[in-house]
Amino acid sequence: MYGTIITDGIAEQPNIRNNLIYGTTECTSNMSLPEHLHPFKLLKYIFRFFYVVISNLVCIPSYMVWLCILYPVKLFAPNIFWTIEACLFKGLLVVVTGWTFSGGYLLYESGDKLNSIYKESAILLVNHQSTSDVPVVMATLQAKDLVIGRVMWVMDYIFKFTNFGWVSVVHGDFFILQGKESRDKSLGELKEHLEALYDSTYKKWMVLFPEGGFLRKRRQRSQEFAKKNDLPVLQHVTLPRVGALKVILDTLGVATNKGTNSQGRLKWIIDMTVGYPNAEALDLHGMCIGYWKPRKIQIHYRAYPISEIPTETEPLTKWMYQRFVEKEKMLEHFYKDGRNLEDSDNQERILPRVKGHDLPIDLLEMLIHHLFYITSCYVFWNYLFFSIFSVLGIF
Repeated sequence: MYGTIITDGIAEQPNIRNNLIYGTTECTSNMSLPEHLHPFKLLKYIFRFFYVVISNLVCIPSYMVWLCILYPVKLFAPNIFWTIEACLFKGLLVVVTGWTFSGGYLLYESGDKLNSIYKESAILLVNHQSTSDVPVVMATLQAKDLVIGRVMWVMDYIFKFTNFGWVSVVHGDFFILQGKESRDKSLGELKEHLEALYDSTYKKWMVLFPEGGFLRKRRQRSQEFAKKNDLPVLQHVTLPRVGALKVILDTLGVATNKGTNSQGRLKWIIDMTVGYPNAEALDLHGMCIGYWKPRKIQIHYRAYPISEIPTETEPLTKWMYQRFVEKEKMLEHFYKDGRNLEDSDNQERILPRVKGHDLPIDLLEMLIHHLFYITSCYVFWNYLFFSIFSVLGIF
């Protein structure tokens, strides 16, 4: 904005009033460009764009080639193969995390201390605001030992056709179709997917966005549904869907006569609340090129033993609604009053609470993973790709 001056009823800007008085409309002021169009900003965007593109071209093919080389290990020692794959997968996501941290997008963690359950099976439920939620979840999990390598993602089907979709398919993630027409079919396919791959690929945690879409796309429909059915009308989250969660619980948990899960592979449900300052959800592309101004994103965890979770659809739905009503209150205080998410959580739970803290950035680990994939790409290109292309007559 320019410094507007009101003088004698004439709204003017510096160096423009004289032009008005002398009968000319020429503007002699040095009008500055918007901040995001400043030459240095544009150079930063271009540099970061190529950094992201080159990272993809270096890391993803290297990951795929490594898995091809290790395929015999998968046949004779699948546990070793999937442990190595988990390390390779974590390395990819450490690179992705580098995109976000280098842009100044930092994370503040609070809530339950999860260290003791890193190696136990769990479902991570995350509120979904925008495409930036995915790198945020990646960043939080990559700092938790090998958790990120043992994660199975349940994500929208469209992600299957992105550059990272190839990796997700090999890793064993599940792509779910949205919409009433395909919902039942997708849930059936999810059950088959879990039975076939959850144990055989040695997965532990699952990431699920139960709202079924971005906040901006689902909010109006969710509010209309809430008013029609006398349910809480939410602004900062939407009423969650329980179909996918019910399938996961039924497939990986064991129901007792009491209607709760007791013995089974799943041990925990972790509710993860993501809050962006001023309710300004970012987007993946903007974070990658550094378009958005640096900021600190808040993450809050609440962990519940699987034995406390209802298994029947109606009580499970009520339980989920209650969790999202609590999310709504935490986010409302965070957005309006500037209170940290942890300050609005007075619920007593089993795990000890951790004092809110900035998520540490392990620069050495980040450097090691970058160097590993750069070296792998160099070796594969010179001793594998180049030879293949030469035989095919491409080079």
